[in-house]
Amino acid sequence: MVDDRKEVLPLRIVAARFISTDDQTGLAELDRITAEAWRIIQKRYWIWTSSFMTTAVVTAGAVLIGGALTVGKAPGADLATLLGLGGAALMIAIGASWRVFQYGGMKARSPQSPVYADPSDLAVRNLERLFAILQLESTPRPFYYSRNGARRYVDHRYFFGKLRAAHVAKDNTIRSALFGPVGLWFDRELFLEADIDKLIADAKAEPNRAGAPKKYDYTDAVISLIEHPEVRAIDITKKRGNQTRIIELLEDWYDSRRREIPSRTQLSSYAKQILETIAKNRSSKP
Repeated sequence: MVDDRKEVLPLRIVAARFISTDDQTGLAELDRITAEAWRIIQKRYWIWTSSFMTTAVVTAGAVLIGGALTVGKAPGADLATLLGLGGAALMIAIGASWRVFQYGGMKARSPQSPVYADPSDLAVRNLERLFAILQLESTPRPFYYSRNGARRYVDHRYFFGKLRAAHVAKDNTIRSALFGPVGLWFDRELFLEADIDKLIADAKAEPNRAGAPKKYDYTDAVISLIEHPEVRAIDITKKRGNQTRIIELLEDWYDSRRREIPSRTQLSSYAKQILETIAKNRSSKP
């Protein structure tokens, strides 16, 4: 019997539905998360590729020179050959280091902490709940399409790596930096056939309800000030300076998450409410 509730969707769309009940909102959040992941690894990946390519060029040069010297029976052939062999060994070590970075070793044995994870970010938590499900052998396996249209299923260990957000990136910019648990680069677009609603329920994900996306996340910004040491130290009897300091703390929160910072006029009303609440709570204490 065919399960009518199953859908075949790009894994990126599945991830978006884990994040929000509105696909477009979820996709926008995915773009934000994957952009942050790429920002974190970009410099490291550039250094790695530069090191690998430089070593490859030096190795090739040493091998060619060694070969020419050997043919000409000139001195130095053995040294050039040794340099070529040393370069080849170094290339292997550099290549292996990128796999070790992603999977914690040459083999993908257990899930690694993702480089982009912010525990306070609801979208990230929901995305990680999807990956936690995909890391199980009992879960329906994602797949990609081969050139002849056949499905090629991927192992659950593909979602163990620190860069697993690459699997749901919009393009292959970040996927180009991804190693699979076997082989080398893996930048295929993945699909999943499953009952997505059941998958969300099984993962205990909490997709954000559909609605107009908020430009500024005031709620999380305000919550971040609860028990903040500088807020606790505020002298509520002062008439000046407190509101400005609250605004600065809110600005710091947005800046630390690389989000657009609201104007001070917009933040001032929240700062005023925060100070009024602090004053009320402190006055009620015996």
